Amino acid sequence: MKAAYVKAPYQFQVRNVNLPKPGPRHVLVRVKSCGVCGTDAIHIAGQQAADWQAFGHEVAGVVEAVGDDVTHVKKGDRVALESSSFCRSCSLCRNGRVDLCNRAPGFWNATAMGFAEKMLAPIECVVQFDGLDFDAACLAEPLGVAIDLVKTAEIGLDDNVLVIGPGPIGLMALALARRQTAGRIFLAGNSHSKARMKLGRKLGADELIETDKTPLAGVDLGTRITRVLDTAPPQTLQTAIKAAATGAVIAYIGIEYGQGATVSFDANEFHFKKLQLRASFASPALYFPMALEFLKLGRIEANAFISHRFPLDRIEDAVCTAAHDKAKAVKVIVNP
Repeated sequence: MKAAYVKAPYQFQVRNVNLPKPGPRHVLVRVKSCGVCGTDAIHIAGQQAADWQAFGHEVAGVVEAVGDDVTHVKKGDRVALESSSFCRSCSLCRNGRVDLCNRAPGFWNATAMGFAEKMLAPIECVVQFDGLDFDAACLAEPLGVAIDLVKTAEIGLDDNVLVIGPGPIGLMALALARRQTAGRIFLAGNSHSKARMKLGRKLGADELIETDKTPLAGVDLGTRITRVLDTAPPQTLQTAIKAAATGAVIAYIGIEYGQGATVSFDANEFHFKKLQLRASFASPALYFPMALEFLKLGRIEANAFISHRFPLDRIEDAVCTAAHDKAKAVKVIVNP
């Protein structure tokens, strides 16, 4: 079988590899669809993969074989894979805080991951679904991240929401926020992200702010921003704090490495405005059944997000499109 490997910066190989039969509590999945995440396209391919490694974690496929002690799925089932899960046995899990545990077995650093024809996954990560095509089902992973972000922000019926960053997760969060509030929603992003900003308007943004033309810090939004969903790099937190109204909640999910990970802001402003800064980190990957149901019901319209599809042997084109073609790319899917 074929599996893709990456090495930074932006080097790719598709190799022939052999996988063993699934062991106890493991499932062999024939991958049908795998989304290209920003982590894949920017961080892993661009910076972090010091040596060749398998990658791809937004996975949907078909169970091809199961190992011993696998009872909740069988050969032929359609499944999506959680990128991480909770162990169900530690004190955090037993005290009802499964959201703080990601000790379950996973498929990271395996011989093959989502950008491969087949991969092995532990049963803790395997979620059965029906009523969806595979391209839609693989969006459950980023949608679960967006659900976590929106839940973290606790958006109310009359909140005015600012979404910073028009990537797939920011756009999914915008769509979810639109269903939760009658307040105004603003989307801030770069003007060269044309397809993404256009989709943001379709998903319910009342106003688009092109931050390369009009810096967000200088924009008078004409209303109180009571919730901020920040999906952009850490430095945007300074702008989020400026834009937020007194008493606002800022929910944040952006990631950066190196010097860009360090942020400074006026602590007095933060204090006197009575702001709350809440980190959203969807590991373990909760809310998969909810995400799959939202996709099945069309509450998140998968085809509105999917802009490109590539076969496995064009993995370089797929990842580079996701990383660099901001004018046209929204969500890129690889179909092994």
